[in-house]
Amino acid sequence: MRARLWRIGGWTVGIGLAAALGMLAVSRVAVGMIVAAPSPAGGAMTAPEDVAAVLEVERDGAVLRAWVFEPEGEPRGTVLCLHGIRDSKVAHVPTARRLAGLGLRAVVVDSRGHGESTGEWLSYGVHESEDLRAVADALDRRAELTEPLLVVGSSYGAATAIQYGALDPRVRGVVAIAPFASLREVVRAYQGWMLGPLAAIIPESRTDAMIDAAGEQARFDPDDACARCAAEQLRVPLLLVHGRADERIPWQHSAAIRDAAAGPVELRVIDGVGHLGIGRAPGVSEAVDAFLLARTAGP
Repeated sequence: MRARLWRIGGWTVGIGLAAALGMLAVSRVAVGMIVAAPSPAGGAMTAPEDVAAVLEVERDGAVLRAWVFEPEGEPRGTVLCLHGIRDSKVAHVPTARRLAGLGLRAVVVDSRGHGESTGEWLSYGVHESEDLRAVADALDRRAELTEPLLVVGSSYGAATAIQYGALDPRVRGVVAIAPFASLREVVRAYQGWMLGPLAAIIPESRTDAMIDAAGEQARFDPDDACARCAAEQLRVPLLLVHGRADERIPWQHSAAIRDAAAGPVELRVIDGVGHLGIGRAPGVSEAVDAFLLARTAGP
């Protein structure tokens, strides 16, 4: 019996040590997973034939690239379209074409470190929101910023859109599809999605330390990556759309942003829809189009 207890005790210590070492290894890997850009050097893309102009802007060590889609006739306004994490502006080309068909100038932007845009690190909207102001400035210099300026973003781009809308007074409306409330909250949400019940064994202090290390590496304060906090300063209309079955970023993130918003806000929660399907869910495109058109010039 005593020998058996020693064996059990040895296995327990071994498993605990392996788990501790595993958590250490995971945390080191996770720091890179959080902030390492998927395309730090940028990758060449061939612009579709209907792209009217290619925009290139340098800011803070990154080169940002965007495609401009023009409507027939004078634009009713300008819309910046922002993709999700580890995606590119190609994802919003169908959206841009649809908006151009509604009379809007649509600009699909590669976030830093994504698609054709360079940049070594991600900052979850902190640097990216300033990048968007630089993109808007460049459009203005080219006389291609027809106001009102509006922003549409998905997931990572949705949180960025809210942060950008709070700092640039030219923005007159924001659409955020499946945004995260803050970096700290979305990392915990992704831990739950990726690890399931095992996520419960990771102490919050370790997760916070991992996020702090990621922020230090990427040169930003993780607490500034907070769409909910930015919503407190956002005084223009905000449309939030989220899937109730979102397995990556729970819909309560949008509810928290709604509750914090200083300006007019509407939250649409779509039953039975997960994270990747929300943009294609029935009624979402129509709701986005109606929101944008209600805030643009013209009849």
